[in-house]
Amino acid sequence: MIEVEVSKNMIEEAKQRNESFKDKYGNIGTHRLDKSKQRITGYLAEAAIRNVYGIEYSDDDSVDFKHNNKTIDSKAQGCNSTPKPYYAATLYEEQKKRDVDFYIFSRVKNDWKKVWICGFISKEDFFKKSKLIPAGTKNNNFTYDQSRFEISYNNLNNIKDLGKLLNE
Repeated sequence: MIEVEVSKNMIEEAKQRNESFKDKYGNIGTHRLDKSKQRITGYLAEAAIRNVYGIEYSDDDSVDFKHNNKTIDSKAQGCNSTPKPYYAATLYEEQKKRDVDFYIFSRVKNDWKKVWICGFISKEDFFKKSKLIPAGTKNNNFTYDQSRFEISYNNLNNIKDLGKLLNE
């Protein structure tokens, strides 16, 4: 896992990207009540990934990064504390159809001070190893509002190995 301190520039960039997306597409692709916060969380994770690995955002809105003919989708969740290896990386069932090669999973502290880049996995391996949790499933005090695939962070590839993949 890589911990990244969020800068003021990263927050401003995330807010600008959020407004641009909202102007183009409205609130599609978001599932939480606070749609702007959800998108900014995702954009902060993408900014952290870009800063650590030096890869640029894709000019195709259907995928977050393109690098050396590889497409990479960033998936981020908000949190209140440092993520643990057994925490779940999630992907909504509807996102399975996206044409990407790899996923990078991150957590963003809800106060926007830190991003943890937790791991990566090929799309093919993700769907072999993840478990589909149907909407309506109860887990402790949480009820899944939508079906999603889950895999624990400790079943992802070590994020420190991403640089090798990007340079292949």
